[in-house]
Amino acid sequence: MNTPELSAITHVRSSFGHRFYSEGGCDGHLDGASCERCMTCGAVYELRRRPDDPGGGDYTAGNGDDPAQCSGDTRMCHGEEPCQADDGRPCNGGTGPCPHETHACNCLLCTG
Repeated sequence: MNTPELSAITHVRSSFGHRFYSEGGCDGHLDGASCERCMTCGAVYELRRRPDDPGGGDYTAGNGDDPAQCSGDTRMCHGEEPCQADDGRPCNGGTGPCPHETHACNCLLCTG
């Protein structure tokens, strides 16, 4: 399968406080979208090319919404990831969901 060569995305409108690094292509996307993970909170969003600006991009949640603002908490858990905030153990002793697992996040892992 031959995919067209796309120019690099060189600027984005906002990172919503996240510090992203690329995880490469997102599964099922041939349009140049890539998955980006926040180095601080661990949330994963898509970086999608802007239709009106070939060098521009926007970070988006799976449903197309803007990302939630970065929490700044390096102990956040996303998706099915269990909390290990207490030196590798659940921060609440395993007695139920903790704030690191039950937060308002619209990233690909939490909504996907």
